[in-house]
Amino acid sequence: MFDKLYRFAIYGLLAVLIGSGIYLSYVMTRTASNIRASAVPQLEANVTLLAHISSFESALLHHQLAMHEYSNDEIAYRHFVELQQLTQQEMDNHLKCMIAGLGMTAALLDIRDTYRGLNSPGLPVAPGAARSAATQLAAKEAVLDLNLKTRHIRSQLEQVKRDAENKLYRSEGIAGNSIRDISLLIYMFSVGVFLAGLFMTYHVWARFRSEDELAFQATHDPLTGLAHRRSFETRLRASNMPRYTIVLGRIDRFERVVGGLGHAMGDRMMQQIAGRIKQIAERHGGEAFRLDGANIAILYKLAKTEPALHAALSEMRDDMRRPFVLDRHEIFSSLSLGIAEYPGDAADPVQLLKNADAALRAAHDAGGDCYESYTEALNTRANERLLLEAALSHAIERKELELHYQPQQCLKTGRLMGFEALIRWRHQGKLISPADFIPLAEESGLIVELGDWVFARACRQARRWAETASGLLIAVNISPRQFRHPNFLQRITDTLQQTQVDPGSIELEITEGMVMEGADKMIALLTSLRRLGLKLAIDDFGTGYSSLSYLTRFPVNRLKIDQSFVGRLERGPQDVSIVQAAIQLGHSLGMEVIAEGVETESQRLCLERLCCDQIQGYYYGRPLAQAAASEFLAGAHA
Repeated sequence: MFDKLYRFAIYGLLAVLIGSGIYLSYVMTRTASNIRASAVPQLEANVTLLAHISSFESALLHHQLAMHEYSNDEIAYRHFVELQQLTQQEMDNHLKCMIAGLGMTAALLDIRDTYRGLNSPGLPVAPGAARSAATQLAAKEAVLDLNLKTRHIRSQLEQVKRDAENKLYRSEGIAGNSIRDISLLIYMFSVGVFLAGLFMTYHVWARFRSEDELAFQATHDPLTGLAHRRSFETRLRASNMPRYTIVLGRIDRFERVVGGLGHAMGDRMMQQIAGRIKQIAERHGGEAFRLDGANIAILYKLAKTEPALHAALSEMRDDMRRPFVLDRHEIFSSLSLGIAEYPGDAADPVQLLKNADAALRAAHDAGGDCYESYTEALNTRANERLLLEAALSHAIERKELELHYQPQQCLKTGRLMGFEALIRWRHQGKLISPADFIPLAEESGLIVELGDWVFARACRQARRWAETASGLLIAVNISPRQFRHPNFLQRITDTLQQTQVDPGSIELEITEGMVMEGADKMIALLTSLRRLGLKLAIDDFGTGYSSLSYLTRFPVNRLKIDQSFVGRLERGPQDVSIVQAAIQLGHSLGMEVIAEGVETESQRLCLERLCCDQIQGYYYGRPLAQAAASEFLAGAHA
């Protein structure tokens, strides 16, 4: 909204400037015409009038001078008469012009009447006549009278001259006012143009700055300021370097920071990470880019076998291990890196990125905090994973999944207590190891659908076995992603209702890490599952980071000691003490304890001596297909 108003303000200012310029041109043209129409004729008329006044006064002086010369007998009568006629004619003409210019004013009327009596009748008229004393006296009196009349006329002429000059001044004043008005308009217009120029200069500067920012944003990530994925791909396509190496990186466990501290804190950490990566990359001649999320890319003008590249990557990994301080939190992170070289690993930028991503995935699968170079084997493995994932998505509908059941034994009675349901995938006639497809299902999200299938299948089997063997327990593993699904509780409830199984014959196995993330919420979920009648067990106990204060609040029936501890029972008393402490802890909390991975008689005897409740492992029984498990069950209850 502000931008639209700002734009309209600019357009309005330009319209005012254009309109003001047009109006100013119109006013100047009209004023000039008025000056020419009014002031110029008056100036010409008044200047002409003043010329007539001066000429009349000059003729009057000539007339007066001729009279003096004649009275002093300095010129002949005939010559005097000629001068008098000439001056009178000249004064008549100028007087008429003055009357035409000023009108019959009182001063001109007085001049005309006085002027008509200028000739003295007492002067001799015959040429060569002798002058008597009386004649000379009359001539002197005529001269005196002429002087008086001349002074009177000249005083009246001064009045007439002032009137003409006033008219002239008024004409000049009109022209001056008009010119002053035009000057004021020009000044105001100039000020407006100056202000508009400043405004337009600021607008152009702001526009250029905005365009620069938009151009920067079009090619850079707004959070970190690094060039983004499109810029990286464009850079690779436009590159004319004969050889270069791209390094794809992923920040290990970054999602935990976001999940634990929030997106705002994650953004701040990402900014610090980007700053470190950019600084180190540029120090070694590299260009850093942010692709998306926690993924970055670096372009080096080096071969991947050069020691300088490995030195740069080692420095980057070392720097990433330094803690990041966010408010009061100290966060440790690491970096997984995948390397691919042009043109050795690929001559096409798209394929090169794919190969670098395969190397990055290998580094991530290796545990992170390392870097891997691309090899053909990695690509083959990546393709196999894609094919395996595609096949796994159809495994249920193609009925390729199976449940195998590993028996569990009670050490006190030696009898069969139950089974753990373990999923198996028979694809194209051969069994795929769970170690190969379970992580893939967890990563892709297929684990939720697989988990629902396993739980439903186990419930149906438990109901069938309950017809021949009461009190039998079937344990089902729950994956972290399945456990955190928003509809997990509803899915479990619906399956129990559909299968009509006794909930007490089903045990859900969860890991410590699953319930420790958001413990209060997870405790509420576990309580709801117990209300349904299900039994709960903590799997792989001892390998996580659970708090004893939380463990006392978990509504759990059994602790399952991880096979890594059981495998070390024969090594020495220290390992035995660890297992003994776990068993005593479980008993003190009112839980049963089962040990998995029991493979030898000595391990079984040691666990029996430590008062472990149940065991599970190859010593008692391997995972069995459904038919074989039914036979095992029949033999155990024979």
